Amino acid sequence: MNLAPRLSPLQQYQFTTTINGHMKDEQDVESIVSEAEHAQEIEREIQEDALEELQCQFEETQKLAEERFDQLLRCRADLENLAKRTDKEREECARYAAEKLISKLLTFLDSLEQASKHDEGSKALCKQLSDVLKGEGLVTIEAVGHAFDPYKHEALFQVESDEIDENMVIREIQKGYMLNSKIIRFSKVAVSKRG
Repeated sequence: MNLAPRLSPLQQYQFTTTINGHMKDEQDVESIVSEAEHAQEIEREIQEDALEELQCQFEETQKLAEERFDQLLRCRADLENLAKRTDKEREECARYAAEKLISKLLTFLDSLEQASKHDEGSKALCKQLSDVLKGEGLVTIEAVGHAFDPYKHEALFQVESDEIDENMVIREIQKGYMLNSKIIRFSKVAVSKRG
């Protein structure tokens, strides 16, 4: 026996419409939820793309900054090297500026030394000039009694001797000079050789 109440056709229509309406409302809700989830997914993709683009821009900017910093360090090192080289060249220029004049004065000094052997006045002048030139960095090259050094001495001739070791400077013909550790005139000497 069927205990369910019997519905009139009108009631059945209303019931069906109501159920269909609720089902339609559920479908609309599902559709809205689905669209919202899709919109969130699209927004997430857009944010991820924007984040990737910003990350790329940041990396490019960082790389460019590192390159510029490296260039700055190189330029600074170049500038420091240039300053050091310029200072060194300036010192060398000042050190050897008087070299040409002093070289010309050496002939005069030689003449004064020869004259000072015979005259006291010339001797005093010779000493004064020698002191001035020493003050400028002029140093006499030691020769007699030392081993011959081709970097300091110019051998004009050899003298045979059994008493003196070979290649020793036994006589100085003309004095040699260094100006601030640079040879500006070689000593002209006679060198011993075994007989």
